[in-house]
Amino acid sequence: MDTVLITLASVVGTVAAIVVWRRLFPSPMPAWFDPINTWYRNRAFPPPVALQQFSVASGQRVLELGPAGGYLTAAAAEMVGPAGMLIALDIQRPLLRRLRARLAARSPPLVQGDALALPFRDAAFDVVILAGVLGELLDRLRALGEIRRVLVPEGTLAVAEEFLLDPDYMRLPAVLRLANQAGFEPRERFTSWFQYTQRFCRPAA
Repeated sequence: MDTVLITLASVVGTVAAIVVWRRLFPSPMPAWFDPINTWYRNRAFPPPVALQQFSVASGQRVLELGPAGGYLTAAAAEMVGPAGMLIALDIQRPLLRRLRARLAARSPPLVQGDALALPFRDAAFDVVILAGVLGELLDRLRALGEIRRVLVPEGTLAVAEEFLLDPDYMRLPAVLRLANQAGFEPRERFTSWFQYTQRFCRPAA
């Protein structure tokens, strides 16, 4: 019994230490964690469900920030179809290379870049997706300002956060506060016991 308690305490302590470290020093998700993350998301938050909550539709111009292993990427590219456009941006070149190899001919345009200085013109996208990414950004308010800039008026920012297996998880009140500071208006929300999706709108004026 003592061994079990010691083991459990060690695991809890390790997880807590990782969470504290990630809070103090935000950084992109390590590449080694991507297979675990992709496996979990495909089962807990399947791409068709996610894209419906994100309000992704045919013909839209969509920016996916932090695609990592491409859990959403192929499904989103198929959803927007030939009349639309999906661009996936990540700061980590090795992850983009892995994603291109995995998707092959189905790969959308992949861009290495920083969410703090998006390499796109103003009002270039109808939807921007942030799935489990916001907590990894060094300057979240600046990133949200950049997202607002590249969204069309009345465009949608979709933020999804999952409590399980994510040391960078951001609680909904913090996300709402940041989005409000960046000039977004909250729209539809979808919640479960372990996950939420919050849509925001860039106001027309």
